[in-house]
Amino acid sequence: MTQNKGNQRPKTKYQVVSDALMADIESGKLRPGDRLPSEDQLVSQLGYSLGTVQRALRDLAELGVVVRIHGSGTFVSGARPPEDHLIHFRFRAEGESKLLPVYFETESLEHTDSRGPWADALGDDDKGYVKIHRLISVNQEFEVFSELYLPATRFSLLLDMEPADLDGVSIRDMLSERFNTPTLRADQTIICTAFPPRVTRRIGMCVGQFGVMLTVLSETYRNVPIIWQRAYLPPSDRQMEIVTNIQS
Repeated sequence: MTQNKGNQRPKTKYQVVSDALMADIESGKLRPGDRLPSEDQLVSQLGYSLGTVQRALRDLAELGVVVRIHGSGTFVSGARPPEDHLIHFRFRAEGESKLLPVYFETESLEHTDSRGPWADALGDDDKGYVKIHRLISVNQEFEVFSELYLPATRFSLLLDMEPADLDGVSIRDMLSERFNTPTLRADQTIICTAFPPRVTRRIGMCVGQFGVMLTVLSETYRNVPIIWQRAYLPPSDRQMEIVTNIQS
């Protein structure tokens, strides 16, 4: 157990257990979708009481790190069925239940040291940021322009890829699979505003035309932000479904 510094309070037993499990998850020893050992096994492995183990698991569940399913066990969050992969661009025709198809094309994948709202959201990173620009065709009817920023300290390996490698790829799922950083929660804001010329040129809109700007900040374990995304949606009669619980 790490000694305390200054006035820092000593950790409770359940916090020690919770931190031990978090260490296994963050290191990749336990991956998204993996089932944790049973409560009795954890008691035997970690040497703490059943009540302490149960409190630790309940704490992790409240943080969204694990999912407890009665009769099945406790699972690391992050694994989702294929039909739930599309989170932010869920469009439907009026009165229809089926989602419209979307097609992702990556325009650019590069490093940047520039600071903007993404730096405020993701935090200052000495190594800069990975910047990804994508065009998203919705049912081949209209295009959405999307800008994504990720901290380079954690995701610099993405820069070894070609932009085409990300075509049709869910960035969220790739980060979960390759970096063990599943998106556990996302804060979304929407505003109706005039699009800047750099955006209107890409999606065939008139300069100064209004549309919807969607900003998303995605977080992983311990509420650590991993993706800042801004998407520009042109006027359309297609309904967009806003997902508020990405764990469902």
